[in-house]
Amino acid sequence: MSQPHRRAVPHHVTDVLLWLLATDVAAQHLADPERPGHCANLRCHEEAYPCPPARDAQHAGRAATRPTLLARSRAGLAPAAAAAARIAGWFGPQQILARPPQRQTSSPRAA
Repeated sequence: MSQPHRRAVPHHVTDVLLWLLATDVAAQHLADPERPGHCANLRCHEEAYPCPPARDAQHAGRAATRPTLLARSRAGLAPAAAAAARIAGWFGPQQILARPPQRQTSSPRAA
């Protein structure tokens, strides 16, 4: 089974899995050439085109891509290694805390 829509992921895609799912759904829910204005997928027999799955696929495709503003300003961003070095110690412990003393509890069965 050939999937020409899966050949190349565009460079502006930030969520590859979401984009691939969106392209799969969009490829399955195309306009019917024999019935203009209707979806060709059998699951959407009487649905007008674009059907809800096709609209959801279009929305997911937009959500999986980088916003245009970020794509234009990418050259001004710090390299990933420099950004990682700045936050490297954020999640590690800063100091080792002494173990709190355990409270002695008297139990009637202790005897």
